[in-house]
Amino acid sequence: MRSPTQFLLAVASCVALSGCVTTPAPSAAPAPAAAAPVPAPVSARTNAVVRGNIIIAGQPTADDLAAWRKEGVRGIFNVRTPTEMADRNVVPFDEAAAAGELGLTYEVQPIGGAAHPFSPAVLEAFAARVQAGSEPLLLHCGTGNRAGQLYAAYAVKYLGKTPDEAMRDLEPLGLWPLPIERMTGIEMKLVPR
Repeated sequence: MRSPTQFLLAVASCVALSGCVTTPAPSAAPAPAAAAPVPAPVSARTNAVVRGNIIIAGQPTADDLAAWRKEGVRGIFNVRTPTEMADRNVVPFDEAAAAGELGLTYEVQPIGGAAHPFSPAVLEAFAARVQAGSEPLLLHCGTGNRAGQLYAAYAVKYLGKTPDEAMRDLEPLGLWPLPIERMTGIEMKLVPR
């Protein structure tokens, strides 16, 4: 059993040692997150793929439209959804109005999500637009992926390409090799059933 003196010395030692332990200061409230900056539009002209009179690209800027107009483009076939086109953080200008001011024909046939799936109707609308005129036509979506898929379907059904040829032809858009090929290193060939 400890004597009262030993007990007081033990308590005093604990008190003295506790002064050496630091307690973290209360953390300040985290700074509010800054609003994410809206990225500057990137020119779709950089990664565009030209196939005959069809230019396949991602979202063009207003400057892209003006430059393509000077180079002979006369129409736009946009497959972005109304929600995408209405969001000024996504498309910072009114594309339909800009097209009108430039004298470009403008058609929207949305592809995206359950409300706007890839469908034969969209393919038929695109084919009708291509067949209506021989002038250069810009086919676009946000990144070129949906537009490229639509073009590949058009190339198979209307230009007589095999699915494999149509997809390989779009390699510059990043649609080939297929993701499964990139991940496994196994080369694939698309063949109809």
